[in-house]
Amino acid sequence: MSSNPDESRPLWLQLEHLVADIQRELAPGAAVTHNASLYGYDTETQRQIDVLVEQTIGQYEMRIIIDCKDYGRPVDVKGIESFIGMVRDVRAQQGAMVSAKGFSASAKKLARRHSIAIYSPVDTAPHKWQSKLALPAVCDFRSAAIGFRIATVAPLPFMLREDFLTTLEAFASDGKLLGVPLESALNRWSDGKYLSEIGRYENVPLFETKGVFVDNGYGMRCPVDLTINYVVTAARYYGALPLKQIRGLRDEQTGAVLTNGFTLEGIDPNTIEKQWRKLTDDQLDPEPLAIRFMGLLGHDAADDPRSAKDYSAFWPNRRARQSRDDA
Repeated sequence: MSSNPDESRPLWLQLEHLVADIQRELAPGAAVTHNASLYGYDTETQRQIDVLVEQTIGQYEMRIIIDCKDYGRPVDVKGIESFIGMVRDVRAQQGAMVSAKGFSASAKKLARRHSIAIYSPVDTAPHKWQSKLALPAVCDFRSAAIGFRIATVAPLPFMLREDFLTTLEAFASDGKLLGVPLESALNRWSDGKYLSEIGRYENVPLFETKGVFVDNGYGMRCPVDLTINYVVTAARYYGALPLKQIRGLRDEQTGAVLTNGFTLEGIDPNTIEKQWRKLTDDQLDPEPLAIRFMGLLGHDAADDPRSAKDYSAFWPNRRARQSRDDA
């Protein structure tokens, strides 16, 4: 996205340049001209056009004119009537008007009747028309209480240290280091390698490789079965997800924002849990809803009374991972 409007220009001119820049982003294949001039067939004179959009589609020449208004009040019916006359005069295929203050109810009705598109500017950059927007969103936290199980049938003595979750190194049959239990489970859960549907999962291999070897506590490597048991629960939250950067046009008839992209603010799980509205298990996702995403949380299995007694070791910390619900 380009820089903010030049503050040395008059405000009405800054708005025209902003709209022209936005239109170039929305229609990169079209020719967008600021302050163009078109011949008026009815008035038989040149008409000044704030923003002209032209594009060839097959054998057809498409021409769209955009009028920009930086009034201190919403555009009224007279403004729409005057613009309808200009669209007809220059024989444009489409007319659009952009108003920083919006449009009156009667102006919206007239624009709809004559197929005039009406917009207001949307831009989070710092200037007179700066927008602060947020998307209505649902965050679905999937929380896993995870425990570890290690077993061996090797005819060797076996001793586990109390801190084996963070110190016991596991190796593949070819001697490749696989990792330590806690960090490996944490990474695989955070990376979405384990199932995250609500439920209980037992005897899930910690590593993808078939042969796993660890030190038996006496300086010898022996084969082991290293698995995890975990219980997944869900907590959904509904709130507003701030937009860090967006630029486009808001349709004044529907409220939809037309843009070619946006950037979200960072998502803090603690903020979501404290400030967003928690939904009950039987409650449907609220409306309006623009985006739904999932966060994965790992926590101490001892916090879950339904599962703590089944685990030989517990998960002591938690990490969140954001993912889009790519619907």
